[in-house]
Amino acid sequence: MNRFQTKEGLESWLRLTDKKLDEHHESELLQEFALLYAGKLSYQETSELVKRRSGTSRLSDQRIGNLVGEKAVEITRRQQKLIRENEKKGIKVKAVEALIYESESAEIVFLADGICVNEQKAKRDKQAKKGKERVRTEMAMMQDQQGRYRTLVAGEGVSRVKLYQAEIVKEYGEKAREIEAVAITDGARSLKNEIKEVFGEEVSHILDWYHLEDKIRQLMTQISCHKEAKEKANELMIKELWEGTGEEAINYLAKMEVRNENKRAELLGYLEKNRNYLIDYRRRKEAGKIIGSGRMEKQNDIIVAKRQKKKGMSWSKKGSRNLALVTAYFPSTIRGINYLQ
Repeated sequence: MNRFQTKEGLESWLRLTDKKLDEHHESELLQEFALLYAGKLSYQETSELVKRRSGTSRLSDQRIGNLVGEKAVEITRRQQKLIRENEKKGIKVKAVEALIYESESAEIVFLADGICVNEQKAKRDKQAKKGKERVRTEMAMMQDQQGRYRTLVAGEGVSRVKLYQAEIVKEYGEKAREIEAVAITDGARSLKNEIKEVFGEEVSHILDWYHLEDKIRQLMTQISCHKEAKEKANELMIKELWEGTGEEAINYLAKMEVRNENKRAELLGYLEKNRNYLIDYRRRKEAGKIIGSGRMEKQNDIIVAKRQKKKGMSWSKKGSRNLALVTAYFPSTIRGINYLQ
C-alpha cells in the first residue's frame, strides 16, 4: 500500500485526515492536495474539489488562502537560510567571458523575466483608492550542472540578487568564482542591471531573438509607408540581425522612407540601447545553443498567467507573490499525479 492509498482503495485516499486533529487542521496529504490545485484553480474551486474528493468541507477557500500564505512563509525562510549560509562561505559569483559560439563550451544559461497581473486596489470607506494598477512578479531560471533548468522566485523581503547568487553557489560551488554565464532576456533595463549585480560586468548578455524579431515586425507595420515596403524592410532587417550585422539593419532603418517618425525613433532607440546585446544568432543556433528565453516565457505562463490573469481577477502584491512562490516550489514531490481521475 503506497502513501496515496487507504484500505478502502485509491478512491478514498484523501480521507487521510487525523481524527484527533481539530477542525482548523488538516493532514499533510490533504494540504499537499489543496496547495497543488490552488496553483491551478481559484481558492473556491479548490475548496469544492477537496469536498468532492475527500468528503470533507473542512478546507474553505479562506483556509486554502491561508495555507498558501503559510507555505510561502516556510519557503521564504528556507531562502533566507540559504542566503545566510552562502554569505558564510564567502564565495563571490563572478562571470568570465563565455564562448557563446562554441558547441562544447562550459557555459551556464540564466534566464530572467517579469510578468504583471491586475492589482487589487486598496479601499477606504468602501471606495477604491487610486493607485498602481499592476502587480509584477520577477523570476529567473538557472541551468544546473546536468543541463536542467530550475525556476527561482524570491519570497517577501528576499533580495533576488542574493538569492540567485546563493543558488548558483549551491549548485556550482567553487566554480562560481569563475563561471561562463550567458544571460538571455528581453532587453529590459532593470533585468540588465540585476544580472550585472548577480554576475558582474563580464556576463555574456544576449537579447532574446524572439522578442527582437517580434519587435521589428510589430513596429514596422506602423513605420512603413505601404505593405511592400514593410515586407522588404522586415526581410532585410531580420536577415541582417539574424546574421549578426545589426549595424546594417540600424543604418537601413535610419534612411528608409517612413510614415510614422515617432515609431521609427522608438525602434531605433530599442536597437541602439541593445546594440551590445545583439549577436550572430545564426552562428549560435548552428552551434546548438539557445538564442531565446522561451522556457522563461512558458514558466511565466504556468506559474502566474494561467492562474492569476483570468478575467475579472485582481491581486494584492502579497497574495500574488505568495501564490507564485508556492506554485513554483511546491509540491514537486507529488506533481504529475492526476488527482481528478
